[in-house]
Amino acid sequence: MVAAMALKMTGYPIDTRFSSKPVPQTVRIDALRKVGLFKGMSKRSLVRIDQVSVVRNALKDDILVAQGERGSDAMVVLEGSAAVTRGHRKLKVLTVGDVFGEMALLDDQPRSATVKALEPMRVIVINGPAFRKLMRDIPGLTDSLLATLSARLREANRAADL
Repeated sequence: MVAAMALKMTGYPIDTRFSSKPVPQTVRIDALRKVGLFKGMSKRSLVRIDQVSVVRNALKDDILVAQGERGSDAMVVLEGSAAVTRGHRKLKVLTVGDVFGEMALLDDQPRSATVKALEPMRVIVINGPAFRKLMRDIPGLTDSLLATLSARLREANRAADL
């Protein structure tokens, strides 16, 4: 039942090779609170974001998102680490508290990079279509998302100038 619901909500099946205890809502809310995109959000707003999210498990070498594939979800790393690559170029390593896929929350365009688990991981998967509906209802969420994406664009521009 839970596996079917997770697949329906996110398109990601639950990996039965990885068994672990459920992540308490307080832990999920705390993780969301630490994400730059959600800093300053009320607990009520964070709970609403959590309600449109699920926890996904990944094993070492699992591909969480693949460059060029369409996607609508963002993910927050709860446990473990992952490598971000574009083509054959390693861009960075994601660790606990990092978020990826924010651009997909706004559009359903192809992913700009691949994210591969370096070790067993747990991530919060934020459902894109449901998140877009929340953007209309939660004050400040759109502004926060735009500021985060603007910072990423500036960082990419600086890197391109090198």
